[in-house]
This record gives sequence, C-alpha cells and structure tokens, in this order.
Amino acid sequence: MSEQQLRDGIPVFAWRCAPSHLRTRRQLAAEGLRPNGQDIAARLERPRRRGEPLTAYLYDVRLAAAKREASPAQLEALARATRERQMRAAERRGIDRAVLEAEVDPGPAWASTGNAFAGLSANAFAAGQERKGLSR
Repeated sequence: MSEQQLRDGIPVFAWRCAPSHLRTRRQLAAEGLRPNGQDIAARLERPRRRGEPLTAYLYDVRLAAAKREASPAQLEALARATRERQMRAAERRGIDRAVLEAEVDPGPAWASTGNAFAGLSANAFAAGQERKGLSR
C-alpha cells in the first residue's frame, strides 16, 4: 500500500497505480457508462514541477450504470440550438441570415465534367499543388 494514501477520507493513488475497477468520467463515457450518482471512489494524482498536482477523480465501474439515451425531442432541440449558434456566428462575420436559410440546390454543376478538379480527392488535389510548387 505504499502507492496509496488517504486525503479527506478518499484514497489517493499515484499516477498509473489505481486499481483496474476505477475509471474517470471520460473513461466511463467511452464505455457507454455514467457514474450513476455515486460518490468519488478515489483520486489519482500526478505531480508537476510547480504548483498543485494534476488530479483525476475516479469512480467504481461496478456501480456505474448505462448512459441514458436522448429522446427524439431532446435531439431535435439540440439540433435547433446548434443551428441557431451557427447562424449567430455567421452573422457576427457579416453573413446575412437570409442567405444561410435559403434552400439552394447546386444541381448538376458540382458534378460537371468541365470542372478540372472533379473526381479528385483532397489529397490528390494537394499533391497536384505540390508538384506545381504552389504548396506552402
């Protein structure tokens, strides 16, 4: 137990020395889990040259629950809020909202054979620019 100590009644582990059943919130989220209201099970600390150590709070994966799925109404509200945020960002840059809200169909012009770059991937286009000496 030389790698563990207690601080405020919570076990503190050195970096990379925590038991395998403890996870951070991000690790739980990557596994499709959430802490499920449990208290912090432990802390993980990594020393720094100056100042306070980096601290990660750990949760017991055995007490975690599956993430809840968003309802269709919640997903729709998020989509509307994201679109509004994008519109306001565009307006701050001088782009009129009416232009962005207009439904414009580019039609077959995008796939025309007259376009010299049609059918090229972005990497092929960049490679062509490098051959011509136009790259940065």
